[in-house]
Amino acid sequence: MKRFFLLTSIFFFALSLFAKSVTPASSLPTYYKDINGKSGKLLFDAVQVVTKVGYSSLGYSGLWTAYRTTDVRDNGKIWDMYSDCSWTVGSDQCGGYSNECDCYNREHSIPKSWFGGSESGPGCDIFQVVPTDGYVNNRRSNYAFGEVSSASYTYDGAKLGSAKSITITGGNTIAGNTGASVSCSGTVFEPRDEYKGDFARGYFGTMIKWANGDYSAFTTGDGGKIFSTNYSTGAFGLTKYGVALLMKWHRQDPVSQKEIDRNNGIQQTQGNRNPFIDYPYLAEYIWGEKAGQTLDLSKLITAYDSRFVLGQSNGLLEGGSTVDPVEKCTVTWMVNGEVYTTGNPTLSVNKGGVVYQLPTAPKSCDEISTQFVGWSEDVITGTQDNVPADLFSTADDAPDITQNTTFHAVFAQLTEEEITVSTPSTIAINLTNTQGWTLSGLDKQSKYWKMVKNSYAESPSVDASKITSITINMRTWGGTQYNTIEFSVAGKKLGELKADNNNLKNYTWKPTTTPSGVGALRFSSPTSTADAGPAFSSITIETTGSGTGTTTTYSYSRYITSCDNGTTDVEETVVEKTNTKIIRNGQLLIEYNGVYYNTLGQPLTF
Repeated sequence: MKRFFLLTSIFFFALSLFAKSVTPASSLPTYYKDINGKSGKLLFDAVQVVTKVGYSSLGYSGLWTAYRTTDVRDNGKIWDMYSDCSWTVGSDQCGGYSNECDCYNREHSIPKSWFGGSESGPGCDIFQVVPTDGYVNNRRSNYAFGEVSSASYTYDGAKLGSAKSITITGGNTIAGNTGASVSCSGTVFEPRDEYKGDFARGYFGTMIKWANGDYSAFTTGDGGKIFSTNYSTGAFGLTKYGVALLMKWHRQDPVSQKEIDRNNGIQQTQGNRNPFIDYPYLAEYIWGEKAGQTLDLSKLITAYDSRFVLGQSNGLLEGGSTVDPVEKCTVTWMVNGEVYTTGNPTLSVNKGGVVYQLPTAPKSCDEISTQFVGWSEDVITGTQDNVPADLFSTADDAPDITQNTTFHAVFAQLTEEEITVSTPSTIAINLTNTQGWTLSGLDKQSKYWKMVKNSYAESPSVDASKITSITINMRTWGGTQYNTIEFSVAGKKLGELKADNNNLKNYTWKPTTTPSGVGALRFSSPTSTADAGPAFSSITIETTGSGTGTTTTYSYSRYITSCDNGTTDVEETVVEKTNTKIIRNGQLLIEYNGVYYNTLGQPLTF
């Protein structure tokens, strides 16, 4: 063990000696100066030259180590681009697998069979060889990317199935005008929406870099659906379908912080950069609405520019930018007493097991008049002292509570408009993100939570009478015949679910009679042992919301805008209840047993 540790330490020390410097954002215009003023084939060739600057091969085996720099989340886990599984760096490398979430491997997003099967050259280019779930990667096989019309396999948003035609959106391309449709036949693989642009830009950069070389032909098998061997005219290395698909994804999923960090990490390890991440609008000059025109870098901004809004901007400074290059705007929302700012990569907030959808960032301070954040629901039990302070200015300001009840707090931004909340509702819990839950004695095994005797997972407080069904995604552990998970509210058993095989599967319970009780919903496994316990990855609780089966209309406005001139404005609009309007500048509307209160606990009269 000591010798292994010593060798590992020497290896990483040696690796650090060869780490490459990252080009500062301010130096990128100089880094790309040689592509400026060019068009057509001359532009394609100039981009190819800059993609090779600083490049040195890591080798196929070197990718495992490079991923520690290029593909690690903030929590230290490997960032998978085919699933949402959580990977431990190094120890979860494939090996064998039999299910999703078993291990991660090195996925050739451009399958190596398309260019001769080599693991050198593009076969170990980290821009296109990414960490992915081994099982999902195996299902993808060597099929081309595309959009699926009828899926034969799905997992975490990834799909495999029959291809559908691609409609050109967001501007013209050399594959056709906006609205034109380009067809593809056969089976295709569709990655998750949040990574479609990442894969498109990875394809652009990889294909140009290796064009006209020993690995220029990416056209074997299904590769011919995306790539061509013509790098001099027309679609420049792509088919019309390839252009339509990749430009659509490139436009719909703009550069994110993940891509920026990965691009810098790849330069730090492999030495080169991807021009289509640095200057996203560059793709329009080769395959898009500016094809054939002379590139003017002064009209573009990099993804590192303060005027570039991550996940939204296209990088064009004039006539097409998705954000005003002069004015920047953010909107801050209050959700259950906590502050969230729009424009973050994550557009939802998990509060106590309830997921709130946040709006996307506004384009400017003048375009924030009709966005809806969501509504929260808190079950209150006992006395006034149990009221969460974030529902009112303090718990003491709340109205007296004489029975168990539900508070509905509404958050929205609108001008004399209404919001309709429909029931029933569904609460989905992913146990890798157990915010608001209490876990005791659960054993994390690989990608699952293993339940042993006397262990439990306990949710925030729920009203059992509102539960219509519970679904648990679970399996047995260690090949046991069966295991049971029981669930109870406030100590009263509601029911149980049984896993009868070792495959991950959804098991659903529906009550035959209306259960009662208000309190934490606890999941436990009283019959399991340390060697034989059920493992589960998610729980979905379907509830009836207010329990009435009706829809309730609310309206409320509270938000703060902050523009780049340093001013901060608290906007004030109309608060509505059905057809009755009342002005409550910046106040929160709370319903309690049919009475509406402001944030000071004062009842409102309509």
